[in-house]
Amino acid sequence: MPIDHDVAMELSTELIHMVKKVESLRAHSPRVHAGAEPSSYPLIFALTKGPARVSALAELIHSDVSTVSRQVTNLVSHGLVAKVSDPDDRRAQRVALTPAGESLVERLQVGRGMWFQTLLESWDNDEARDFAAHLRRFVDQLGAELGRLRAAGGELPEYPPIPDSRKDVS
Repeated sequence: MPIDHDVAMELSTELIHMVKKVESLRAHSPRVHAGAEPSSYPLIFALTKGPARVSALAELIHSDVSTVSRQVTNLVSHGLVAKVSDPDDRRAQRVALTPAGESLVERLQVGRGMWFQTLLESWDNDEARDFAAHLRRFVDQLGAELGRLRAAGGELPEYPPIPDSRKDVS
């Protein structure tokens, strides 16, 4: 059974507030490594699954190829990732974490875990697990919607027109 429109609007508003706060917090993120901007963290974390082509990374982190390519170039220059031969196509390259990149991932994971423990100190484990499960379900739903839109070559539907309250409706 679908949720009520009022509930959907409330959730939408709260998610917008959350995204804005997360974006604001990004400005306060500690610089863990001189060569890794916080904006490159999704790329670094994606590489924990193994080497990948730049185009595959761009799709995985929902970014464009040119942005990911610039991030890879920067991370290579700082020794956090390396370009390796693609075993499926010797003419192509994949990007892989170096030992320094793996160490950075570990530091980021430990630091984030500690920060979340502090941030959610008034929550118990069950509340945090429930929230994580709901968030995972929501993220999966967003991913399915993104896949559907890409497959259909479509866009989100337009918003319905808002009735002009100044018009006489009698």
